[in-house]
Amino acid sequence: MKFGKTLRDSIIQEWRFYSVDYKEMKKALKCSTTSSSSGEASDSGSDDYAVGDDDDEASATEEFFDLYEASKDKLHRFYADKEAWAVDYMNTLEDRVEALRETSSNPPSPDQETENESESDGEENNMENANPASPTTTATHSLVTLSRSHKRRVSTNCAWLKDEYRRVGKSKHFQNYIYAVKSLCTFDRELDLLLEFLSLNKTAFGKILKKYDKRTGSLVREERLAELHETHSFLDGEVLSELKDTVTRLIDEAHALKPSLPEGWEERKVYTIGCFDLFHRGHQNVLVSLREFGYFIVAGIHDDESYYQLKSKYTVDNLETRMRNVKPFVDQLFVIPSTDPTPYLQAMTSEQDVETGSCCYARGDDMLQFPGREWVESVMPVHFVPRTENCSSTLLRTIYHAEDKELRKKAAFAKTRYDGKPIDDEGNVLQLKHAASCPAGMQATA
Repeated sequence: MKFGKTLRDSIIQEWRFYSVDYKEMKKALKCSTTSSSSGEASDSGSDDYAVGDDDDEASATEEFFDLYEASKDKLHRFYADKEAWAVDYMNTLEDRVEALRETSSNPPSPDQETENESESDGEENNMENANPASPTTTATHSLVTLSRSHKRRVSTNCAWLKDEYRRVGKSKHFQNYIYAVKSLCTFDRELDLLLEFLSLNKTAFGKILKKYDKRTGSLVREERLAELHETHSFLDGEVLSELKDTVTRLIDEAHALKPSLPEGWEERKVYTIGCFDLFHRGHQNVLVSLREFGYFIVAGIHDDESYYQLKSKYTVDNLETRMRNVKPFVDQLFVIPSTDPTPYLQAMTSEQDVETGSCCYARGDDMLQFPGREWVESVMPVHFVPRTENCSSTLLRTIYHAEDKELRKKAAFAKTRYDGKPIDDEGNVLQLKHAASCPAGMQATA
């Protein structure tokens, strides 16, 4: 596989804007060598032709190094922002681990007092006091007694477990645990992605300069790489690697402070709902986090029309694409063709699961008052997980799909809100011009 394709395929879509412009530099290099070859092949001997050809070659070379310098600049700006954020965010993570340490001295523990023992004692007394008129009567009476006792015990246990699931989920220690562990794991993955990003771009600089030397007969590669090592030493990833060592240690500590969970916690169904347009690492991190609450993930996804009604803009990815992106992270998917997901979530939820407490709802904390919460919270516990910093579909839409190129650049290096949306210096979300008409695919199905 050619390196240009490897570079593009290996870098997550959110960061392609900041990567070395390898493809365009390669094009400029081809133009330069094509101009040189055509000049050598000419037999005209015309001075005017030679001058024109030299001008073309000089122009292509200038374009190559303009792209090279622009790549250096945007990569430097990207990394500077990321490092500043990462160092600052480490303070937040350490505070979350400290909060977990404090509550670990008094974590929630399931109440061991149940009615099982008293019911068992009562059951035994009933059997002892029963009149053993015959073996058949005794057996029949025992079966009836056991059956009634079992139903009472199951009903009592289910009610107790449902209350216990809610109590533990709302406990300070469990919430501190979820926020510490999930924030740390997400940050750890972010560091891995950043280190890979730096390594790929460092390789890209070396390879494109090697191509330049080979095609032009120059010897600038070593000099340029030495200069790059001085100005872009961060490409070695030393600071990020040190942060990763600290994060690994904190993750181990946080896992060791995991609270005791009620029986059956890991066996629950976990419901969630989203739009998942321009599927990104923030979506992935949330969906992976849902496994903390159960084993079977059921996700609802809004169709294209309900997405438009909710957000007053059209999706970039159609429903089929969004479903394909989400499915690897969940066990079951259902489509919501309305702005109100309640009736569709009700249809997907088993009454037995509700009665036994075998289900819950979980999502990112960027929308606490999500549509349908009132009904959801009346039948199952609701949990929130920390969202991924500096990441949102709105940010990606602005950087990669805005018609205004200046707006794209502005969004690429803009500050972001708590929900990952890019903002200007006054804190206003950078606005895109929405499509004036419905995409053809949606018109056909309307």
